[in-house]
Amino acid sequence: MSEQSLVSDFKQAMQELAASVNVVTSRHDGSRNGLTATAVCSLSTEPAAMLVCIHKDVQALAEIRASGYFCINVLSADQQNVSDVFAGRSGARGEQRFLEAGDWSPSQSGAPMLDDALASVVCELKEMNQSGTHHICIGHVREVRLNQGASPLIYAQQQYGTLTDLPEAERAA
Repeated sequence: MSEQSLVSDFKQAMQELAASVNVVTSRHDGSRNGLTATAVCSLSTEPAAMLVCIHKDVQALAEIRASGYFCINVLSADQQNVSDVFAGRSGARGEQRFLEAGDWSPSQSGAPMLDDALASVVCELKEMNQSGTHHICIGHVREVRLNQGASPLIYAQQQYGTLTDLPEAERAA
């Protein structure tokens, strides 16, 4: 298999990997920035830690590195617009994204928290390692805000969905 074919097949395979949709935000020197991310997971409970993978060319990476903090905002099923704006689909960049999508409050560290996110998890950056095209950012949890009750926004096969889209028998499995 050629390298080009492998990359193409890999990209198609990853479209089948359903993931929660998150907006990762940071603030440094009065400048807010953020991005949509699906490569997010919990890493440890002791200490409480999260992992997020961010493409090396994403502008928000500089604010995360400079501030030393980031916030993972877990989106609910009705927040597709927020995801689209922070994924760059509206053309907005930097501060303009926050004005177009949602209401925001600063965390104790200053990292923006989406007011009606299912959960907002503020992390202090502890490690940043580059692997291929992405940086792996590991952060220790410093603050959590919960707004439970809605269904999370899921992304797979190049489209949004929710857990409620699954038949009841499949959800129980």
